[in-house]
Amino acid sequence: MDDNAFFERAILASAAGPGDDDAIRQLGELFSADELAAWKASRTAATRVTVPVGHDDEGDRYWADWGDFGIRGTSPTSYEEAIADLAGHVRSWAEAPDDGEHALGRTDAVRALAAEVAALDDDALRTYLLVRASFDRGHLTFGIADFVEEDGTTTQRAVPLDEGRPPAEIDLPVDGQMKTYQSSVRGDRAAFSPVGSGPSIVDTLRQEDPTGDFDAEFPRPDLRPREPEL
Repeated sequence: MDDNAFFERAILASAAGPGDDDAIRQLGELFSADELAAWKASRTAATRVTVPVGHDDEGDRYWADWGDFGIRGTSPTSYEEAIADLAGHVRSWAEAPDDGEHALGRTDAVRALAAEVAALDDDALRTYLLVRASFDRGHLTFGIADFVEEDGTTTQRAVPLDEGRPPAEIDLPVDGQMKTYQSSVRGDRAAFSPVGSGPSIVDTLRQEDPTGDFDAEFPRPDLRPREPEL
């Protein structure tokens, strides 16, 4: 799998939840049956652990981390190989004797997590880590948004969120051409529609609070007539 395909699958998997039916349908096409089952289990796990992944441009190596436990796998070839390398280190962590220095800082939840991981065979452990891959970084995360076309057809995609806020516009390839979508609000999540076919996020907020003062987070030209200068 090339880097772009891995990225697209990982951000969709990390952003989607149990109720995101269209995203789950897409993941069913991107994951194997075992991977999809492991992903579904990860969304309801008692202890949620992500596997941050990335690429060290300076060292030209892919890397994958086991949550916040300070354990890293690397590879010169791909994200998946970095996760495979990580799996060996995670197994050593999980199977370490739970006494002495290894017991320091291990809560009951961490002990349960270690027991869960230690019970997996090698293939299952790689899958366990793979479906938890995440490109979230601090204030930049990914969330699911509805994309509503002119005919009302709706699909779900993962979009970048800056401290939980979606971009005002986003460009996506559609039928071999780039298409611009604008954001709006549908209930408790962002939605996108082709530019010119629906209200923007600022229009939606103004409908909810006509007296509100919405500044330039989502800039729009001021087309109101201006008072003549004296």
